[in-house]
Amino acid sequence: MDEQEKSAYRFADFQLQPAERRLLRGEEAIALTPKAFEILRLLVERAGHAVSKDEIMTTIWPDRFVAESNLTKHIWTLRQALGESQEGGRFIETVPKLGYRFVAPVTADGTTVERDASPSLDPPPVRISGSGWRRQFFSRASALFAALLFAAVAMTAWWLWNGRDPVFPWSRRAPGTAVAVFDFDNLSHKAADAWIGPAFSEMLGTEMAEGGQLHLLPSELIRQTRGDTTDPDAGGFSPETLAGLHRQLAVDYVVTGSFLASSKPGEQYVRLDLALQDARSGVTVATFSRTGPSGDLPSLVALAGADLRKNLDLKIQSADELRRIANARPPSADVMRHIGFALQALHRYEPARARDELLQAVAGAPDYAPSYVYLAKAWTALGYDQKALAASKQAVAHSAGLPQDMRLKIEAQKYEAQFQWMNAVASLRTLAAGETDNFETQLDIADDLLRAGKAKAAHETVAQLQQRGEPMVSDPRLELLDARIANAQGNTKDAAEHARLALHLAQARDAAGLTADAQTALGATLLESDRKSANAMLAQALTGYRRIANPGGAAEVHRLFGILFGQSQPKRAVQEFRDSLAQSQAIGDRNGMAAGYADLATALWDAGDRDGAEAATTNVLRIRRETGDIRGQAWALAALAIEQSDERASDESLTGFRQAAALDASVEAHGHRAFSLFSLADILRLRGEFVQAELACAEAQSEYRGINANLSGADLECAEISLDRGDLSTAEAGLDHVRQTAPHTQEPKMLLGNVATIQGQIAMSKGQWAEGARLFDGAKKEFAEADLKTGEAVATSLLALSYSALGKTAKREAAAKRAAELRSGMTERQEVIQVDIALTELRGETGNSAEAISRLQSMAADARARQWPGWALEAELAELNVLKKTGKTAQAVALRTRIAGEARQQGFGWVLQRVARL
Repeated sequence: MDEQEKSAYRFADFQLQPAERRLLRGEEAIALTPKAFEILRLLVERAGHAVSKDEIMTTIWPDRFVAESNLTKHIWTLRQALGESQEGGRFIETVPKLGYRFVAPVTADGTTVERDASPSLDPPPVRISGSGWRRQFFSRASALFAALLFAAVAMTAWWLWNGRDPVFPWSRRAPGTAVAVFDFDNLSHKAADAWIGPAFSEMLGTEMAEGGQLHLLPSELIRQTRGDTTDPDAGGFSPETLAGLHRQLAVDYVVTGSFLASSKPGEQYVRLDLALQDARSGVTVATFSRTGPSGDLPSLVALAGADLRKNLDLKIQSADELRRIANARPPSADVMRHIGFALQALHRYEPARARDELLQAVAGAPDYAPSYVYLAKAWTALGYDQKALAASKQAVAHSAGLPQDMRLKIEAQKYEAQFQWMNAVASLRTLAAGETDNFETQLDIADDLLRAGKAKAAHETVAQLQQRGEPMVSDPRLELLDARIANAQGNTKDAAEHARLALHLAQARDAAGLTADAQTALGATLLESDRKSANAMLAQALTGYRRIANPGGAAEVHRLFGILFGQSQPKRAVQEFRDSLAQSQAIGDRNGMAAGYADLATALWDAGDRDGAEAATTNVLRIRRETGDIRGQAWALAALAIEQSDERASDESLTGFRQAAALDASVEAHGHRAFSLFSLADILRLRGEFVQAELACAEAQSEYRGINANLSGADLECAEISLDRGDLSTAEAGLDHVRQTAPHTQEPKMLLGNVATIQGQIAMSKGQWAEGARLFDGAKKEFAEADLKTGEAVATSLLALSYSALGKTAKREAAAKRAAELRSGMTERQEVIQVDIALTELRGETGNSAEAISRLQSMAADARARQWPGWALEAELAELNVLKKTGKTAQAVALRTRIAGEARQQGFGWVLQRVARL
């Protein structure tokens, strides 16, 4: 072992130990994949000096063909492990157009490693942190998607393939059957001719694959690999490049080519030059060269396909196969041109541009099904659900006589447009069986499984794709899907990591649409943890969506802006929600409409408009049932149960919460199931069913613990149950714990306001009026800053009672006036009854006691009719206070006896304790 191998390299608070193959931060070991460790070691050993990408790749992968994106991803992993941003910072610097440089000071056994004195040219890093993804319904539901901490991130799965050749599904097929058709070069470099390449390669692939004797590699995989290979000469790739492609992709044959469009008097011509090469031997099997009128390109496709199949000694296609191939060809060069431009746009994730071209293709050939297939995809990407459905139905109507794989794609797309996700999965799985797990097909399967609420199955499908190695795992779409899956599983930390990596990969690919999608996903994860960065990220996404004319994406950004400004700028938040909903309605995006109604319902509830919130939530449930969204249905059922329980703690509302929890369990939505359960506990508490309430609350806490989530919302409910039962010490300990954990939640001000309100009531019950006033004043401010008018009204009315007991008349009158003003705009009965009880008690002490007593008696009777025995007892306690303070002793004694008996019988221990103090 040489001296260098024995060295331990130290930089900042890290130590790199090559002999032990270990990286330490202090005493903590940092997990790295073998290749990532070797890259870090190389950079550290050359600290201060630029190391080219070629040198790194040759050193780390000496005998393998590796896409450059593989190195990019490992550098990204190292930066995450070292705690710096994706752009780099104090450790790894990107040297433009060359490679990387380790810039931190390094010592090896006390000796400083030689450094390059040249300054870094990179800009300072923008550090972005993330937590939180989606928002809950109603303020009291803040714990659902709080910052959930999970240790695993997407990068940890890559060890499965790192260091060995990937095993692709098609490599298990008979030798000589896997073919890669690379995009063809545009020799004229004219933008007007760019459509020919993607159109020709797409049609040629269909020509060659019909009959099942050949397996075409996924176009997206080929497109990524092409960016990391040397451009082919006129006769194709070099033997070395072919050998690398064979090792890396398990490909047997490679088709490359070029085209040159030129004009002759009265006609445009296109020259096509193709090369068919054996990637195993490096031999050129055949070449094809033909010039013909641009109007006859479909015929050139047919000739080229027949010639290549012949040179591969494939069996002669049957008459049926030939007819199916002919039906799949564009009927004219003009249609082919529009489809070519559309494919180019779709590859760049610019669906609006693709849509415009495809509408022209449909106008030119109304019976050509593939145009409708691509058009449906474009409409879906833009959020036009009904138009996507119409296009998919047209594709089905004209699909007779097409190749089987194309018919299956059309069938799956029809089911997707109808939100029949599992039917779509079945069609795609049939297609995948014939295509031997095509990457694109598997990606669609995972997406449909997730939309069907099968997050675990979707995750397993993605994990299988990730095991295939580069360049598949460098596809930003895979990372975006992983982000959605992580979010659905309540793992917002992983969602943020996947979104960051998706953005990094999308920007490297210069894909405008994908970049905007990734910015939206990342911005959503930053809504609570880094509002400034979230704002900037969402603004960039909105600009990107507008640039490519994607209204569906823009609507989602407006919705997220509404969430972002929900507490700081409530009026702007409501306007953002309305803008999002209006855009979704304009294009018929039902998922967007449901999300818009949900957020609008939240805002209306927070503003005290129960009726408006219920109307919006009813729309959410209707749409989610239409689209088969199980998670969305669970959310709406729980929300409606809250609204119903605000009217009456009915059996129907209990059923709603239980149904929501059952749906949550079916799709493993543990976070929302916890919310549904502690909301159920709240209604059971109101009904005085404390045993069942405690069981539901404990189960909610268990759900949160199972996903390492913040328990503050459930803990608050459990503390209230303990308080109502009279277990004051347990309740106070629980409230103190919630106060400590609230700042780390999604709705800290709401929780802190609730805790202070309850603690103030405890202080009141002990006669500690000054402490109660202090707590109520703090709660009022928390609620006001969050624009939670119902909470502010409750705290302010109780503050007025405290001031009355303290003899502070002016402050009492001001607080009572403010509480009445807030009360006038409310329709939430549960919150209103608490305000009404406090203000009526106050009037009884300072004015007409008889009228106040009568009204409190009516409130108690109304509360019992609504199955709120706890509120009925609270109204009677207020009546008892009025009787006592106005000297009506006999009536007070009788009422005290009745309240005590009822509280003892129903288990309201805290009411019993307060009666005893009186």
